[in-house]
Amino acid sequence: MLDKVALAYGGFDSICVTAGIFVPSDTSGHIPDDKWALTFNINVTGSYLVADEAFKTWKEQGLRGNLVLTTSANAAVAKKGSLAYDTSKAAANHLVRELAMELSPLVRVNGVAPATVVQGSAMFPRDRVIGSLAKYAIPYTDDEATDSLVTKLAQFYADRTLTKSPITPADQAEAYFLLVTKRLSKTTGQIVTVDGGLHEAFLR
Repeated sequence: MLDKVALAYGGFDSICVTAGIFVPSDTSGHIPDDKWALTFNINVTGSYLVADEAFKTWKEQGLRGNLVLTTSANAAVAKKGSLAYDTSKAAANHLVRELAMELSPLVRVNGVAPATVVQGSAMFPRDRVIGSLAKYAIPYTDDEATDSLVTKLAQFYADRTLTKSPITPADQAEAYFLLVTKRLSKTTGQIVTVDGGLHEAFLR
């Protein structure tokens, strides 16, 4: 895929990895071995493979590049029901730091760690939204419009933050933009949070 991109466009300067998967634990906290492996394969190994393959082209180009991985506020906040996801995102945080070392000085590597994004996220289909509303005892009706359900859940997550405002894909995009431009050209090995001020994730 990367070779096709290079042939079509003459190379590449920046890559942002946004692929991710969330597989919830069951009510007992258990997650099947295959689901654990799938979570790590996508959330951690996938990002590493992209970096490893892209670095070959970056070296051939001899031009400075940028790699941005998507991690999560969950990397720093442990909670019930997301054992594999949270652990994989913690690993992704450290992968950012390791890759920053390995790919320097040619490539800057950083991460974007959003809090839960509900609106506009493929990770929140209607059934998962309903499941989350039920989990947090947020009132809803079975015939309620999906947009209404999504708005309720998004505001619930927002209310746990200091800014009380839902995180959107556009909010994340601003962070990626800053990291791949020259505006933060001396920043590497860092995790930029886009979480509205989720104090549980403050560094300890």
